[in-house]
This record gives sequence, structure tokens and C-alpha cells, in this order.
Amino acid sequence: MPKFGLLAAVVFFALSCATARTDRSDLTLEPVTLPAAFELSRIHSTNGDNILKPPPSAGKTFVVNLGPKLVELKASYLEKLEPANGLNANGQEHELRRHLNVLATSSFGGSGLTGESELAYSPLNSLPGHCECKDWPKMFRLGLKNHWAGLKYGADYKSVDRGFVSLAGITTEQARDEAHLWGEHGLGPFNIRGSIGESWEKLLDTDGLRVSRGPTVAFSFDRSQWGAMVASTYQWVEQLPAANQETTAFTNTIRGSYRPFSFLSVNPNFSITAERNQYTGVRTETPRTELIFTYKPAPNSFKLTGGPSFTRSFSADRLNNVRTFGTTAALDWKLGKFFGEGDVVSFNLNYNQQLDFISPTNSHNNLSGMLQLKITGF
Repeated sequence: MPKFGLLAAVVFFALSCATARTDRSDLTLEPVTLPAAFELSRIHSTNGDNILKPPPSAGKTFVVNLGPKLVELKASYLEKLEPANGLNANGQEHELRRHLNVLATSSFGGSGLTGESELAYSPLNSLPGHCECKDWPKMFRLGLKNHWAGLKYGADYKSVDRGFVSLAGITTEQARDEAHLWGEHGLGPFNIRGSIGESWEKLLDTDGLRVSRGPTVAFSFDRSQWGAMVASTYQWVEQLPAANQETTAFTNTIRGSYRPFSFLSVNPNFSITAERNQYTGVRTETPRTELIFTYKPAPNSFKLTGGPSFTRSFSADRLNNVRTFGTTAALDWKLGKFFGEGDVVSFNLNYNQQLDFISPTNSHNNLSGMLQLKITGF
């Protein structure tokens, strides 16, 4: 199957990275970041993905180092109250969501190869009748990266169960697996990044898969006061084993960053996705615009982030016409040495309004907030 073919290629490519070595003084233990394709290629994502996501904070965190730059372990735990779908099994209007996360980072004994693995769970305190999914939905991720002669390259694999809820409140409606190979090269303020990946999503109504594959190319430019990024993603989507269900999608994204003052930055973003059904010829377009403001008066003080976003999705056959307006605000306040070495209080408030002009019953308004305390450096 294509799934196992690409997965085997990811493993072979990642292990081959170990042949390259660098001096120990050049080593860094930066966490492996997911390639741009993870963000840009999610064509069939829910509307919740279009909201500015709050920072990945945790309720409590502890760190264990095993040897210099050998293995670093981080464990996080968070409890969060969220509205129930009607009344839960206990007759209450709210349910308690628990987030457990374990992150391991290793430099493989001082080589240039850096690896990262992450395992997270998001169980509810009362799952009966809430979702026909696993009692302990999980997310599992593996990442490997290396560098050679100014070229960075790596491989990533991610698996998410149906019913998993991220810290940002985004629910995975269908089980999904992703694999990517990526590489990037920087030359002064310029940087170019390319990746190729494949994803497999289990369909709810049929015993089949939605398979998406394609490349992503991104070009960025960064200066002291401003920067820009242009990215393009092409995807070919098919549903197996059904026939005549192929779809092609092309996404263009433009992101900007302007810092008029040291304490203020403005980030306008715009993207447009054009999907076309190869069998019916129907074309669906989804433009999206977003403006993000970040205010940070001092390095060790609070940081305020927020801004509006607008998304519209419409098709040529007039069977799809949805508009979504979202706004968010996030406040991070550094407490200093209170419980640990670097404690942070984070508050996030999100509002999302969806208007479906074809099926008005799908229109809704969502307002959510989250208060978190991050404790590090015991």
C-alpha cells in the first residue's frame, strides 16, 4: 500500500541521516519543528483549525536530563473544564478534560542527528454516550533532523486517534496518520524549504481511507523590522476503495511580519485554497485572511496577542456557502520564581461565528476561554 511504502521511506531516510556528523560544539537541542506541509496541507480540517491557536502551555511540567545533550524528558499535565454536549453521564453541564503529555528529545550521544518523540492523551472524565471513540484518545509523533553543509533535512511521522483534543481545543473528528520528508537551506536573510508528504485519514461512514499526497515549497525573507513568507502546496486526494472520488487542491499562502517598534509586531496573513473534483468538475474556493497583533513591552514582562480572522468557502454548484469570523486574545504573564524557576500564567479567549447560508442549522457561535499555569525549572 502507498501508506506503508512512504512510511518505510521515512524510516530509511531518517536512519540514513545518522551517517552525517558535526562537531560537538555546533550541537543544539532545539525541538524538532513540524514542516510547513503539516499546516498548509490540511484541506479537510475543521473550521476550528482556522482560529489562532493559543500557545502550547501545560498545567505542570517537569524536566529530566540524562547526560549532557543525550536525553531530555518533559512531562505535562493539565485539567480543563469544557461544555458538555447536552448533559453528561453525571447530569452535569461541564466535563473535565485531562491532558497528559510526555516529550523526549535526544541528540543521539553527541552526533549531528537530533530526534524527538511525543505521546499525548486527552481523556474525559465521563466518556459514555459522548463519542464512539477510544476512552483514551492519543496523539503520537516522531521526528528526526540533521544538517550538513548548510542544509537541514529530516523526517516526521504523526498519528492521531479519533476524539483526541489538543490544548487549543481542536477535536480530531477522524483518525489520521501523516508522514513527511523535508529539507531547507538558508542564505543570509533568505530561506527556502521544501517537503513532500502523505496522509491517511479513516472515513467514518465507510470502511475506507482518504489519502492525500503532494509537495510544499516555501520561500521566506527576514529582516530586523520586517519579514515575509510565500508558500505553495499541491495536493492530490483520493478516497479508497471508492472510484471517481479524486480531488486536486492548490493552496497559496502569503504571510507578513512588520515590527515598527521593539514592543509591537503586526502579522497579516492571507491564503486561498482551490479544490476541484476530477469526476464532477466542481470547483470550491476557500479564501482566508487574518491579522495578528503582538504587544510585549519588556523581555521579562507580559505578552498580549490577538486579532481577527475571516474565512469563506463557496463552490461553483452553489451547494457550499459558509462564512466564518473569528477573533482571539491571549495574555501570557511571567511570574518569575514563584513555584519554579520560570512560571507563566496564560489566559486565552476565543470567539468563532460560523454562518452557513445553505444549511442554516449548521450555523453556530462559539465562545471559549482557558486559564493555564506553566511551572518549569524545579
